[in-house]
Amino acid sequence: MHSNELKGIFNATGANIYYESKGNGENLLLIHAGIVDSRMWDNEFNLLSEKYRVVRFDLPGFGLSDFTEGSYNYNLIINELLIHLDIHYTHILAASFGGKIALDFYLENPAKCLSLALLSPAISGWNASTFLQNYEEKEERLIDEGKIEETAQYNYATWIQRNRSPEIINPDVKQLIMDMQRKILTKGEPNVSSEEIEVEDNISQLNNIEIPVLIVNGQCDVPDFLEIAEVMIKEIPNVKNIIIPNTAHLANLESPELFLKIISEFFAENTNKS
Repeated sequence: MHSNELKGIFNATGANIYYESKGNGENLLLIHAGIVDSRMWDNEFNLLSEKYRVVRFDLPGFGLSDFTEGSYNYNLIINELLIHLDIHYTHILAASFGGKIALDFYLENPAKCLSLALLSPAISGWNASTFLQNYEEKEERLIDEGKIEETAQYNYATWIQRNRSPEIINPDVKQLIMDMQRKILTKGEPNVSSEEIEVEDNISQLNNIEIPVLIVNGQCDVPDFLEIAEVMIKEIPNVKNIIIPNTAHLANLESPELFLKIISEFFAENTNKS
């Protein structure tokens, strides 16, 4: 391990959080999507650490992070992680559910955020389509029935494969996503005493975002997330939107070189040159 490389588990409010840090330079925090864990950022973590101090972590209940007792709040967990690592402000790269968390965090802690790059972000207060509601009901039913493999396959089909031929997607990408899914689905639910303190609605707050924002979507993404991007583009003052062709919800895994080029250029534009 390099001298500038850290990894460990720290006790946050309501959770034990696994984190890794690598590189030097301005800080860059990576927040993973809700169907995977921090390994979705393997490529970005390793390559962006050549220019930034990159931090990634597993959300509670994902990867190597676990719930403890009491209520938990993502904004508080991130704040505690930043304090633990002596980080005062940071760029953020976040995906899907992690994008929602990043937006919530910025709106509560604007002075701590330098820029936001969001891949297929969700948002607090979104009225889910019938498609998404049906997906959530079926996923919950499969989980309740203990069908781990079937749930993992269903999530992969819904978010990654979409209506495309299976052979389009790199088998290594499928294996990584399925491994992350199985890890999540076998970790179990939080303790009875654990409860998420949720943010209700941030759509009306989008025009208050004062830092540069990049929104990246896959062309074949779930329609709700393409619609969320359209709303965000209209409301956020300083925003760029890029669609990556022939990719779905986690475009960074399907088109790693192009995705890395896009976000590298964005962060370079918004890095202190002095």
